[in-house]
Amino acid sequence: MRSEEQAALRALRNRRQGAVLAYHGPAGVGKTHAAHDLLRRGGVQAHTVAATLPLTEWPARFPAGRGLPGWAEAALRRLPDGDGALSALAALIAAHAPVGVIVDDLHDAPPTQAAALRTLADLLGRARGVVLLFTTRHAVPDGLAACAVEPLDADGTDALCAGELGPDLPPEVRRWVYGRARGNPLFTLEYLRFLVRSGHLYSDGQRWHWRAPQQARLPGRIEALIDLTLERAGTHRALLAARASVPDAPPDVWAQVAEVSPDALRAAAHDLAQQGLLVGEHAAFSHPLYAEVLRAQTTPEQARALARRALAAYHGDPLRAVEFLDAAGTPPTEAADLLERAAAAAQTRGLAAQAGTLLARASDLAGPERRAELAVQAAQLLQGSDLPRALDLAVRTLADPALAERTLPLAATLSARAGGRAALDSLLAAQPPGPLADGARIMALQNIGDHVGALSAWEALNGDQQGAAGVPVRSAVAMALLATGRRHDAARELDALLAGPLSEPERQRLLGVQVMLLYHQGEYRAAADLAADTAQSMQDAGNSVGASALWHNRAAFLRMLGELDAAMDSVGHALEARQRLGDARGYASSLGMRAELHFERGELERAEDALIEAQGVLTYLDGAHFLLNALGMLTSLYTLSGAPLSAELALHHARRALRLAQDLGNARLLVETLNDASRAHARAGQGERALELVEEAEARAATLSADPRTQSRNGVARGLALDALGRRGEALAALQAAEAVAREHLGEYEADRVAVDVARLAGDRDALNALAQRFEARGQGLGTLLARRALGRAAAPAGDVRLRVLGPLELDGAPVRGEVRRTLLLRLLEARLQGRAEVTRLDLADDLYPGRPEAQALGALKQGVAALRAAAGHSVIVTTPGGYALGDVPSDAEAFLAAPELGLWRGPLPPELGEAQREVLHAALLRAARAALADDPAASARAGRLLWDEDTLDEAALTLTLDALRRSDNHRSLTRLYGAARAQLGEVGVVLPERWQDYLAARPS
Repeated sequence: MRSEEQAALRALRNRRQGAVLAYHGPAGVGKTHAAHDLLRRGGVQAHTVAATLPLTEWPARFPAGRGLPGWAEAALRRLPDGDGALSALAALIAAHAPVGVIVDDLHDAPPTQAAALRTLADLLGRARGVVLLFTTRHAVPDGLAACAVEPLDADGTDALCAGELGPDLPPEVRRWVYGRARGNPLFTLEYLRFLVRSGHLYSDGQRWHWRAPQQARLPGRIEALIDLTLERAGTHRALLAARASVPDAPPDVWAQVAEVSPDALRAAAHDLAQQGLLVGEHAAFSHPLYAEVLRAQTTPEQARALARRALAAYHGDPLRAVEFLDAAGTPPTEAADLLERAAAAAQTRGLAAQAGTLLARASDLAGPERRAELAVQAAQLLQGSDLPRALDLAVRTLADPALAERTLPLAATLSARAGGRAALDSLLAAQPPGPLADGARIMALQNIGDHVGALSAWEALNGDQQGAAGVPVRSAVAMALLATGRRHDAARELDALLAGPLSEPERQRLLGVQVMLLYHQGEYRAAADLAADTAQSMQDAGNSVGASALWHNRAAFLRMLGELDAAMDSVGHALEARQRLGDARGYASSLGMRAELHFERGELERAEDALIEAQGVLTYLDGAHFLLNALGMLTSLYTLSGAPLSAELALHHARRALRLAQDLGNARLLVETLNDASRAHARAGQGERALELVEEAEARAATLSADPRTQSRNGVARGLALDALGRRGEALAALQAAEAVAREHLGEYEADRVAVDVARLAGDRDALNALAQRFEARGQGLGTLLARRALGRAAAPAGDVRLRVLGPLELDGAPVRGEVRRTLLLRLLEARLQGRAEVTRLDLADDLYPGRPEAQALGALKQGVAALRAAAGHSVIVTTPGGYALGDVPSDAEAFLAAPELGLWRGPLPPELGEAQREVLHAALLRAARAALADDPAASARAGRLLWDEDTLDEAALTLTLDALRRSDNHRSLTRLYGAARAQLGEVGVVLPERWQDYLAARPS
């Protein structure tokens, strides 16, 4: 809370003086809300009046004053400006102290009214227990304490959107709204309503669905509000229109466009700043949408005149001047010359993609003698940023024999990427045969994923031809060697290339190959780090194609490391770049990667949606290995899904993937596909076929370079196949060997995934619990899902029947369903925890069947006990002289109370558990979590969050959780939790410091 607001609250609480405060900011930013919030925190009644309300009407807005002197009553009748009238109004308001008065929209008050309000503020500033709050869009009058209301930040916008439409709103929606509303709360809500009304955002009752508008149309209410606000500019409206055409221009350019002198501009800008329309030393619009509305209201003739003035003003800066070419109606020859000058300036600044775009425009406008040369230059610059445009330009230049040699490799590669093998063959068929066409073919085939075809074309060349090949061709060969399992050959080729002289683009290209080599060697961390550095370098150099591929690959490496949030961020970069490039195949491939990350998070429905979209794109493109990846992911998804028909769907996609992999003839891809298919058959209970497939995968893998990932995956597939055949001992041995390989070479996350199946077969519930907690702490939802599912199926040691209540209620590893069974078990457990030998039949009957006649309730109880015994064994419930007791059923609650172990807690307590036992267990959990704070802060944070979610007013749980998150260096969750806690406690009058650091410092350790 800001110091001005704190002073106002102290005035209310201490009742020693009054306080006056003016909230200022642009329209819709939340000034009135801030004023009401301050008075709510002060615990006083708020009276709101418009600044334009005649003072004669103010007394009627307040109840009759307590003990108001006679002179005041008479003076009130002389409002607005009679002798003592304003003093009487101040006395009337002060008679209700502690009280708060909000005067809205001071900027609308006429001068005489504003002066009277200023006098009233002086009077009330001396009245005890009174706070007078103004709101205004203009500058605050001198002498008044001011408090700027800032727009919401991204997190604040997220919270507002969640409060309006729920917490499950897709993050893409919140980002889109924030990008348009820029933190203005009113605009934020209007955009949300616009999206819902227009159908771009809708819910099917289970989740939200979103498609971004092609054109971000301004909602009518926002446009009307902005239009009314802009009317305040009066005679300065034309100057604002000029500012909208050059919103970030320096004053001299703005003055030329507006056709005013510098002095007149300064005076007008000061007036507009006073009105809240412009802000800051650079006279920016207080909200970007103001400029958008102004531009929309400018006539074509006015827009052309403004653009021509801007073109002249920016004569010395061609990169800025070209922004106004079209609007100014510049003649083609003159425009082409300016575009060339702007492109040269862009290249000087390292802006290759922008330079390419400018040269492409110049090529369209230039005369015949310059057109082809400009197209060549543009295609070379655009190959990494605009695939369709670069291809069109490159193919256009092939008609000129003098340029064909320079552009054939580029045209072939772009053609293959955009249209596949058929387009490549068609292009090369029209060119003379020879080394140039051979090299172009190799690079193009590698680019569309035909690694075998690229190597075949390379090996068909003789030694001299291979020796004469350049770095681009040989780097494509190295990538093909990697992709087909010839890792050592690829390493030798790469070492030879890196030892020679290289240009910077060639060096970056080879680093991309180095990234993939590190991946195939199992060095995922090194691969991810090098990929990020190289991607950024390529991006800075304008090579968005290369950068997008590396962002995509980095996401795959981070997934292997279990860093799913970072991986999702990386694939987001790839998707954004590939969408901008028009690279449909690459975009679909990155959609598949996003699906894989959703899958790893346990978000199976989102993963399925992304894969189906990717499959729909890839089915109609010549990019078989991308489609194969999507089919493999669908196979894995349905193999691990517990949904109906999932086993059949897994087999369907596995068969499609196998046919496609066999057609491709790529040994490594075929091994991966055989592995996926084996798991699908094991999931369907077809153990013999699963074992056949994994044995074929192992035989084919033996012909490739040693690959720990393939070795581990095949070991898991073998173990699952053997398990499906009932050969549990052999299956366990195979899985343990696979885990050992993963633990040594692939990292903790991959090893823990295998360990789930090891623990499941071994019946090791403690190991499964520990794995589930590790997955949860790391945000790895799929691992959590598999471990929890395994807990429900794990073979328990003979005679050991466990009742689990520290989380979802389970008996013998299976969920307990049915209200009667759940309540019966919990009441009997509570009795044992309390030291009671039994629960009487009448007590149980009253608890389970309230309102029923006694005889019926006792009969129903008897049937309920019999049903539970039939399901879980007769010994679960024993009959006692007066009723029933829990049999030989050890529980995790008793184990925890005897020897507190945080790993026993899997989630919130069952809702049917009695309040007394709930308090006992929560108190024990708090003690255990505090004890573990130093050694295992992540586990303490998880325990604290369980307690906080159960009671959001429990500051002991909050303090524990915050401290544990701080010790775990989990500052993102820490900040989010503290923000939620401040809001929730604030609603009941508990005010926490703004910073969590201050809160923890003030709490006892």
